[in-house]
Amino acid sequence: MNPADLIPAPDALPVPWGWFQILLTVTFVLHLLFMNAMLGGTIIAFVGGLRGARGLATAREASTKLPFSVAFAVNAGVAPLLFLQVLYGHFVYSSSILMARWWLSIIGVLIVAYYAVYAYRDRFERGRGARQGLVGLAMVLLLYISFLFTNNWTLAVAPGQWSAYFARPDGSLLNLGEPTLWARWLHMVVGSVAIAGLVLAHFAQRQVRRGDGQAALRVREGLGWFRWATLAQVGLGSWWLMTLRPDVMKLFMGGRPLGSALLGLGVLLTAAALVTGFRGRLGATTLLAVLLMLVMALMREIVRAGYLAPYFRPADLAVRTEISPLILFLVVFAIGIGTVVHMLRLAARAGKEA
Repeated sequence: MNPADLIPAPDALPVPWGWFQILLTVTFVLHLLFMNAMLGGTIIAFVGGLRGARGLATAREASTKLPFSVAFAVNAGVAPLLFLQVLYGHFVYSSSILMARWWLSIIGVLIVAYYAVYAYRDRFERGRGARQGLVGLAMVLLLYISFLFTNNWTLAVAPGQWSAYFARPDGSLLNLGEPTLWARWLHMVVGSVAIAGLVLAHFAQRQVRRGDGQAALRVREGLGWFRWATLAQVGLGSWWLMTLRPDVMKLFMGGRPLGSALLGLGVLLTAAALVTGFRGRLGATTLLAVLLMLVMALMREIVRAGYLAPYFRPADLAVRTEISPLILFLVVFAIGIGTVVHMLRLAARAGKEA
C-alpha cells in the first residue's frame, strides 16, 4: 500500500503558510517555558523530597508554584496546537485517531494530575509520605502524558506506519518501533528539569533580594539542576540526532545550510549556558537557555519537514486569502499576553505581601 493514499486532503489557508509557521514557533516556545516548569518542577519536587532536609526547602517552593504552572502550561498549549493543526492537521488528526484510546485518556489523566499538585501544596506539611505520594503521582501522570505526546508527534510524520491500523483498528496503536522515540522523549523530559531548575532559582533569587539568607542556597541548587540536566542533554541530543532517518540527519550535517547553522548555534549556546551556569550567573544563563529553546524549536520544524518531505510541503498548501481572521487573532493574542503578564504581576505582588 502506498502511504500517500492514507493521507487526507489538506484544507486551504486564509493567508500564506509562513504566517502560521512563525506563530506556531513563537507560541510553542512560550508553551515550552510553562510546560518545562510543570513537568520538571514535579521531578525536582519529588527528588527533593527524597533528599530529606537538604531538598525540603526547594520542594516546598515548588509545591506553591506547580498549580500555576499546570494552568499556564495547558492554556499556553492551545495556540501552538491550533497552528499545528492548521498546517499539519491532516497528519496530526490521523495519528491521533490511530492512538485514540491513549490520546483521549490524556484529559482524565491531566485532571487527576492537576488535583494532585493542589493536594501536594495544601498537604505539604502533613507528613512526608503523603506529600511524596501526591507529587509522585503527579510526576508519573505528567510523564505518561508527555510520552503520549511524543508518540503522537512521531506517528504523525510517519505515514508509512499508518497501515498498522488495519491490524489494530481499535485506536490502541503506539509508535513504539520508532527509532527516535525514546531519545526524543528523554531529551524533552531532561530538558524540562533544566528549565524548571532555572525557574526555581529565579523565585529564590527574588527572596534573596528580600533578605532571606537561606534562599541563596536554593538559587545554587536551581542552577545545579540546570547544569547537570544540560550536561545530560548533550548526550541525549546526540543520541536523538544519530537516530534520525539518514536523509533527515544530513540536513544538520551540511545537507542544508540552515539546519547545519542551527545545530552549530545550538552547540555554542549550550556551551555558553553551561559556562555561565557553573559561574552562577543566573540572568545570563536564563537568556541563553531561552535562545537555545528557540533554536531547538526551529530544529524541530526542520526535522518535521524532513520526515514529511516525501509526502507534503506546507508551501504547497492552497491559499484563499482572508486576512481578517489573522488580524483578529493577533489582536486577541496581544491582549491575552498582556493579561497573562498582569496576572503574573498580581500573583507576585500577593506573594510579596504575604
